[in-house]
Amino acid sequence: MIDLSPVDLHSTVIGSGAETLVWCHGVFGQGKNFTRVAKDLVAGDPDRWRCVLLDLPNHGRSPWTAEISYPQMAASVARMIEQLSPGRPVHLLGHSMGGKVVMRTALDRPDLLSSLIVVDMAPVVSPLNLRFDPLTRAMRSLDLSRLETRTEAEAQLSVGVPDRTVRQFLLQNLRHDVHAPAGRQWRWQMNLELLDRQMSRIADWPDPQGRHWDGPTLWISGEDSDYVHDSYQPAMSALFPRVRRVRVKNSGHWVHSDQPEIFVQVLRGFLKLV
Repeated sequence: MIDLSPVDLHSTVIGSGAETLVWCHGVFGQGKNFTRVAKDLVAGDPDRWRCVLLDLPNHGRSPWTAEISYPQMAASVARMIEQLSPGRPVHLLGHSMGGKVVMRTALDRPDLLSSLIVVDMAPVVSPLNLRFDPLTRAMRSLDLSRLETRTEAEAQLSVGVPDRTVRQFLLQNLRHDVHAPAGRQWRWQMNLELLDRQMSRIADWPDPQGRHWDGPTLWISGEDSDYVHDSYQPAMSALFPRVRRVRVKNSGHWVHSDQPEIFVQVLRGFLKLV
């Protein structure tokens, strides 16, 4: 039986405008990954925007859970929305795994949203285990009990993760506590063991059981990314009939990092209409 009990999520707030945009990151990420683009959006219209960057369960500074499921993650996001914006719908954005979280939130709690933004993810089963299993193996191969420096960690990780950008993204989760006993000073902040064991659940897309959400939906994808294919359009349109797709040139899966200025420009254009 899937645990639907929501957990309280850690959040970072940027801006103090009248409307709230809640951001949900992807696997191995944290809310702070959106800091630059959130600040840019707020700077363009500080009276309108308050950005809330969430750490999803088992990531960042949010609690760990016994298992991973999209209904549970969506329930946690819904509870945060109710606490942060009582009685007033929010704009909800999610990237990658976070894209599935926000889609599920829209289907489960349509009353909480005024618009939906899904970044480089689709409502389909994704082969994420093929993409991320090598990364979890590389991270788990580090002997944290003998690790002395972050530079040493990066050197060891480079064997399994040759892309420096990806290594830096993963290493943001490595924490050092100088006050801990010797051999226990380094730790992964995310729930790496659970993420590794249940990656298939992150790749999954639970049956929406005939539900759909009729609100304004923006579907952003990276032109160079292979996470979103044209063949996914019928599935997306069935769930979100008012969806509008935008492909961002010269960007891969991390659209907001590859093309931050264009990403914010696309957001502004969409949000002006809702």
